[in-house]
Amino acid sequence: MKMKMKTPAFPEYPAWYWVFGLHDAEILSFSEMELPTDWKSKAPRYTCLEIRLNPAGAREKIKRIVFYNYSLKSEIDMSTVKKSWWMGDTLTRLPDGRFSLEAEIVDTKGDRYSFSVTFEEIDVVCVVCLTQSDKAT
Repeated sequence: MKMKMKTPAFPEYPAWYWVFGLHDAEILSFSEMELPTDWKSKAPRYTCLEIRLNPAGAREKIKRIVFYNYSLKSEIDMSTVKKSWWMGDTLTRLPDGRFSLEAEIVDTKGDRYSFSVTFEEIDVVCVVCLTQSDKAT
């Protein structure tokens, strides 16, 4: 599947990526789930990581990000961090076609945490746009 590009000004990013940033979006929840396998699908989804956001303070108005068939690396259990905000991230396309997203968050005490998620597919739900979905391959 060929990647759709967001704008001619940002051809290196896929259509679903938040090129103007999620800085100051409040993280409302961070949950991991195992999914029932659809054995008829050519690309079954096994796991998902869902991050719900309050985008009031961010430039991009994204309210939910769902990563499919992901692997998560984190300094701490992200679901235990209360009242936190998205500070920044770096997106990398891996040689095998998947993506890696490294993100930094900050809590009310000013403590900073980071997590890295590698994934095959993503759904991004915006407050004022249509859902954007894409495969990493």
